[in-house]
Amino acid sequence: MKKLNVGVLLIQFFGMIILINGILQLRIYTAAEKVICIKKHCNSQESKNWSALFPTKEDALSFWPSIYIWIFLGLLFGILAIGFLNWKNKLSSINTILLALALYMLMRLKFFRKEVISLFFRPIRTVLSNDFATQCLIEGVVFTVIGIFILYLSVTSNLFLLQKDTAENQ
Repeated sequence: MKKLNVGVLLIQFFGMIILINGILQLRIYTAAEKVICIKKHCNSQESKNWSALFPTKEDALSFWPSIYIWIFLGLLFGILAIGFLNWKNKLSSINTILLALALYMLMRLKFFRKEVISLFFRPIRTVLSNDFATQCLIEGVVFTVIGIFILYLSVTSNLFLLQKDTAENQ
């Protein structure tokens, strides 16, 4: 096994943030009608749409936790994928453990629930579409694909090996 590689760890951290945000946006897309209803009619629950989408009080109270569980599922999927990629490329398991701890801390600080990454791209997605569901779909697909691509490149790229080889040859 190789030693801890901080460069790969940082790239994987960035890729995981994008991947988790993409998975969350895809989940919000699947429930976009309810999200729009909650945002519009949160204070006045007398709307006919409200009673159609949330027949009981428990449905409304359990809605956001059912959305946010996908943050944890995205984290779990990403950690398993990174663990496999690191193992396959003989990188240290400490990389995976440190990444999991850092992402868990971000999750505890509600980084993903606040949709910090999405805030930067909101102007772009509003230009592409006026429909909230379509915006979430576009952002979710793009971020998920980019996140997976970054994770894959983090272990297959020779970027960090080239720096070591040139330093050894001099």
